[in-house]
Amino acid sequence: MTILTIELDASNWKTACDFRSALKAAIGAPEWHGDIVGAFLDSIFGGGMNAIKPPYVIKVANAAHLAPELRELIRDLSSAMKDTRMRRLARTGEDVAASLEIAN
Repeated sequence: MTILTIELDASNWKTACDFRSALKAAIGAPEWHGDIVGAFLDSIFGGGMNAIKPPYVIKVANAAHLAPELRELIRDLSSAMKDTRMRRLARTGEDVAASLEIAN
């Protein structure tokens, strides 16, 4: 299984909206995709919605300058993705290999 690496460049991000917009574009989310964590979990782990399908790892690069609350939002989504992946694996036996990391 080949795992795709999706790199998001955080150099110009100032707000949570910047991050969410970049993430939606990177995974090929539909225009009507929601902005809350649950919407991302549903579209990534539920499948059938985004143009890019797992397996993939999303790496946020150039994040050293991000405001603490934005870094926390990214960490929260990363943690929620790990939890959702494990719950789905335990419940269905299917491993939807998708993760989010802050590279630096």
